[in-house]
Amino acid sequence: MTTILLGLSTALVYGFADFFGALGSKRINPIVVTFWSGLSGLALLLAAAYFMGADFSTTGIFWGVVAGIASAIAMTCLYAALAIGPISILSPLGAVVSAIVPLIVGTLQGDRLSSWGWIALGGILVAVVLVGFVPGENVRLPSAKGLLLGLTAGAGIGVVLIALAKAPHETGLTSVIFLRATSAGLLGLFMFFKVFVSKSGKGAVGERPAAKAPIGFWWAVIIAGFFDSSANVFFTLASRQGSLSVVAVLTALYPLGTILLARIFLKEKIAKTQLLGILIALAASAVLAIA
Repeated sequence: MTTILLGLSTALVYGFADFFGALGSKRINPIVVTFWSGLSGLALLLAAAYFMGADFSTTGIFWGVVAGIASAIAMTCLYAALAIGPISILSPLGAVVSAIVPLIVGTLQGDRLSSWGWIALGGILVAVVLVGFVPGENVRLPSAKGLLLGLTAGAGIGVVLIALAKAPHETGLTSVIFLRATSAGLLGLFMFFKVFVSKSGKGAVGERPAAKAPIGFWWAVIIAGFFDSSANVFFTLASRQGSLSVVAVLTALYPLGTILLARIFLKEKIAKTQLLGILIALAASAVLAIA
């Protein structure tokens, strides 16, 4: 039951991060959003390490760096995909891919579930699609660029989850801290390179100038970092309690968190299909807890 609750908490908090990250990306370049949200999340993790511990072993650092490289790619692609839209298609697409990648790895590593357990996991994957997709006559199909960004984001998130689960239990928050440090470092170097190229007169024309974004969008970036790092901690704790397959599929419900905040802050309505998806997710999670 602890694994289920931690997995669902991971999904909700990841969804909260995506909401604020997508909000910031509407006025700030997604790479800049990912960089600064990563730094804010790193500050939170360093403070948390004082209470939760961090044994900076070679193995923990290695898996943190692997997760950081994957995260830098995945989150940039995710925020860019959500900014392009349609969110109703690209969000569940990325979520399902992010679950399938670690699900395959977990199965190959020997994760074993009962028949009811597998049925519950299948139900959650169906729920992911229903929760994230909003049907209607005016549904816009994603562009090739949006589709590619969504698939890349999902695969990258899957790699992040695998790497965090691989880190030894006794390393504490080491892997999560180095995830944030590596991701922010890589994106910082990339941003420096872009500024250098731009000053050389070779920069792209028409890019969004981040400095002109209202302060509210920058607060969204910082909050996204806090939520994203918190979700990483929840996932790390969950993967140490139960199997990678189960936790990864539960984590794929992260569009639910995004939808809830969109309902609260943007007054977006929850479609009947989304409500059905939420009910299926809750029922499947209950089955998974007792399977």
